Amino acid sequence: MTSRRQFLQRACLATASMGCYSALGLQLNAFKAMASQARFSDHKALVCVFLYGGNDSFNMLIPTGSEAYAAYQTTRQGIAYPREGLIPIDLSLNDLPAHSMPRAMAPLAELFNTQRLSVVSNIGPLVEPATKQQLKADPNKLPPQLFSHNSQQALWQTAGINTQLGIGWLGLMADLLQDTQTNLPINISVGSSDILNSGVLQLPLVLNPNGPQDFARLNPSNTNDQQRIQAHQQLLALDHSPLTQEYARRITTARDNNEVLKQALSAAPPRTVNYPENNTLANQLRMVADMIAVQSSLQQSRQVFFVGLGGWDTHDNQPEQHPALLATLAEALSAFNTDIDALNKADNVTTVTLSDFGRTLTSNRDGTDHGWAGHQLVIGGAVRGGRIIGHLPEQRLNTQDDWDDGRIIPTTSIEQLAAALGAWFGLTDSELTTVLPNLNRFDATALQLFRSS
Repeated sequence: MTSRRQFLQRACLATASMGCYSALGLQLNAFKAMASQARFSDHKALVCVFLYGGNDSFNMLIPTGSEAYAAYQTTRQGIAYPREGLIPIDLSLNDLPAHSMPRAMAPLAELFNTQRLSVVSNIGPLVEPATKQQLKADPNKLPPQLFSHNSQQALWQTAGINTQLGIGWLGLMADLLQDTQTNLPINISVGSSDILNSGVLQLPLVLNPNGPQDFARLNPSNTNDQQRIQAHQQLLALDHSPLTQEYARRITTARDNNEVLKQALSAAPPRTVNYPENNTLANQLRMVADMIAVQSSLQQSRQVFFVGLGGWDTHDNQPEQHPALLATLAEALSAFNTDIDALNKADNVTTVTLSDFGRTLTSNRDGTDHGWAGHQLVIGGAVRGGRIIGHLPEQRLNTQDDWDDGRIIPTTSIEQLAAALGAWFGLTDSELTTVLPNLNRFDATALQLFRSS
């Protein structure tokens, strides 16, 4: 439920966004007038998994040739994975030297080797494409507040939109694709709210991993609450100001949406996939799978989901923490992928990881510091799997890829990843430029992530 204070803040942010980004506001309103999921005859779901804290993703993809592994081991020192704990991946579709994944990622290595998963290499926030020399010569080419958790999380989730407005690129996609005939949002966050999934016109529906939660003492399914509901509505009706009336409308809509969801989920087919226990990410993804399973009854031809997993800020004790985190991630994503297969939705669902930043190649004894670029995973039946897409930097210091102290400069931008996902999702070129205001600075077609239909 949205509180009055949250609503007022949101209204101010939306107003500010229209003022600061008048072109965006006008385009969204124009698109809204004609937006409807009726333009799609198929179903697609986009699932974003945010790894809070900054994942050391260069330690997810490890060179295993003799010389390259020796350089990796020298650079990474106490946080290097031993060679005997690595699983080779099939790079026959790539013109690249041998690489492996840590044993903790075994389920994801299998998805890579069966061409259901690809790695987007060396990606991060960029103002524009730039070399190390250009960045050193002109600090204005650097993204603001590099290596800061909050700022970099916001940059990843907004992709060039003013980070103070609380509007994300996934939320803007939902704005453009929301069916105007229904109140049930297509942008759904499980576990907590976020910037990425928040639009100008549409707030995300926030679900508990266990399903919709009833309003305390205002549950329309409970006959004992009917009198309270009537009294609550009468109180809201006493104030005729636009803000109060809008707040009342949202309360009623949220309550109605809960009922719609509970009825749809109660009729969901029985599940046959066992998710790992004591795995918070798996609990969230199971709820996502439930929502995908009932999408036809919800009449949602497009669905966007946000889930998250914390703990990736590994300044110390990384040799123990990072494998455990990778195992949690791998087991959750593997179970979810199996569940999507069981629903016959493999080609309809794409899952992507995001994180604050990569980490330094250098070690501070048993951990790493905040970095810049990193790798992200893209999973799904429509994905051109078994590929490492983008520039793969050497794990050596003082190269052209190394900004400083093993902080690797991105060669692929957030906008390029978002554009590839949005194009697969069904957004037009003009809609993509509305969602991603800085996309024209980059090659929007550089990432060929998906198989042609």
